[in-house]
Amino acid sequence: MPIGCLRNQGIVLLLVLLLAASLLPSPGQAGASGRAYEGIEFTDVTNESGFGSISPGDTTEWAAYGPGVAWGDYDGDGDLDAYVTARFDHLGFELGNFTTGRTYLMQNSGAPNYTFTDVSDEAGVGLLNSTAIGASWADYDNDGDLDLYISNYGWADFPNLTTGTQGVPNILFANKGDGTFNDVTSFAGVGNPGHSTNGIWADYDHDGDLDLYSMNAGIVDERVFVLHTETNILYRNNGDGTFEDYTAEAGGVSGQDLQPNADNTPKLGPMISIHGTAPTNPSAQVIIQGELGTSGAGSGISWAGVWFDYNDDGWEDLFVASDFGISPLYRNDKDGTFTVVTHDAGLSDPGTGMGAHTADYDNDGDFDLCQTNFGPNYLWQNQGDGTYMQMNHALLERPDEKTVTVNWDCHWLDYDLDGDWDLWYGAGRINTYIWVQNNSLYQNVGDGVLVDVTDQLGLGGHTKTMGAAMADYDDDGDIDILLGDADGPIRLFENNAAQVSGNHWLKVSLNGSASNIHGIGALVTLEFEDGRTIQQQSYAGDGYLGSGDPAVHFGLGQETSLTEVRVLWSTGHTQVVKNVDADQTLVVDEEMPSPLHTSQVQNIILGSLGLMAVALLYRNMQSS
Repeated sequence: MPIGCLRNQGIVLLLVLLLAASLLPSPGQAGASGRAYEGIEFTDVTNESGFGSISPGDTTEWAAYGPGVAWGDYDGDGDLDAYVTARFDHLGFELGNFTTGRTYLMQNSGAPNYTFTDVSDEAGVGLLNSTAIGASWADYDNDGDLDLYISNYGWADFPNLTTGTQGVPNILFANKGDGTFNDVTSFAGVGNPGHSTNGIWADYDHDGDLDLYSMNAGIVDERVFVLHTETNILYRNNGDGTFEDYTAEAGGVSGQDLQPNADNTPKLGPMISIHGTAPTNPSAQVIIQGELGTSGAGSGISWAGVWFDYNDDGWEDLFVASDFGISPLYRNDKDGTFTVVTHDAGLSDPGTGMGAHTADYDNDGDFDLCQTNFGPNYLWQNQGDGTYMQMNHALLERPDEKTVTVNWDCHWLDYDLDGDWDLWYGAGRINTYIWVQNNSLYQNVGDGVLVDVTDQLGLGGHTKTMGAAMADYDDDGDIDILLGDADGPIRLFENNAAQVSGNHWLKVSLNGSASNIHGIGALVTLEFEDGRTIQQQSYAGDGYLGSGDPAVHFGLGQETSLTEVRVLWSTGHTQVVKNVDADQTLVVDEEMPSPLHTSQVQNIILGSLGLMAVALLYRNMQSS
């Protein structure tokens, strides 16, 4: 063949190769098809991490509601430890008798190995013969270390309900600062005795300390298809180590229309039949007598909740994932009370809510909401005007799934560090009529599109995952996943995105002074040089049965620096940090507000005193 022809063919071949290369995703840029970044994977490090050596109870294929898992730096050494709750058969249906489990506190060794050791007994928080399913870390007394709130479920023995509600009181462990804890439940007054699921924390009244919303799931008997609802409790922090039940004073935020008769005593509703005929809405799956929660106040079976600012007014609102009905949204009215706005906000679709979490997944400046169901999950997109639109497209379901999914946990996380929020679902059976399930992780590829990349990342396969917690346990810049499985060991998956994607990251750790000490509920906004922004807030108690790192973790894509980081504290003061480099943990110490802003803080304090006066008047009227 003539040399000229060979040269021309070589040029054509080179052009083809260059064109093909241009169509491949570059490092830090996902492909348009949603293919995961080349090389990113989650590696199962359960055995080498130390989690493979613990057993929270007998394994079950469908009966258990737990275990839950929660990250928290309890010893203040800069790395994240983990608490694991119990695994048990609350009905005694699958294992043949009622069972209990045990809980574990796993201490992180830190660099270089990041292995975990059981320190439950020496710390004083190991519970034997336990029905604990939920755990959340929060510094309730503002002394600088994390305290631990345990949510106990109890039993569900319908024939013997005359002996009591069968719930087990919750436990608050105060951190002594020396690696050990004290049980302060009785003194603090937060021992919710219902069938509890989890406790979530926020400074809802903006007085500088964390308040607690403790949720109850009531009793659901899968053998005879009946249930009892149960009221939740809002505990207001008095600032002196004690709490008061403010459920009624705050506007009846009980998670349903039913209200308790007395403080600190959840009310168990009447027995209600569950019908196996699926309604038109596949996310409801079953129908129940009386159509619970049609008012928008909730069904009274509360599995999870999230504090977040849905209407961008600077105050934390409350969403509760409710089973067998409509999941409620309570608007914070900024005076210590809440108003049910579920229908006004467009959240009226009934479902079987079990998990909830929030993030600005479409980066338009407001918080969107995920809700898991027995059936298709809900992705509620914030429209920016106080309303939501349900974006449950087929892309949010696994294309190869032939059975109805039962999802428990949902979490937003930027697993690939590209600057937008990806979506995790934890799946698990709940009765013998449902086949095996698959967890799923959806990659956000932009324009609101979420594509299933579970198997590509090494997270696929059948399992019964209940609790899940997301955090960077090995301090390498990317988010790892800890799973509480009911049918097998606690599993830890290590993410390698920071090493292989070429993307950058930033963690923002908040240190409040006028606000609560870890800045829980504070809004963190990052601004890039081109004016783009991403935002997230700090949580204490999130997802399903667990808790994550109070530090706020962002992926930055290819950006190596930020024009500024803005923190909106609960005082209403916005603090700005200029010219921030990527790939670090940025510690933001709360500044004292300017003199102009001091008057606003004084107004908040005076408002809080006014709320206390109103509450005292309310109680006097009730007792007279």
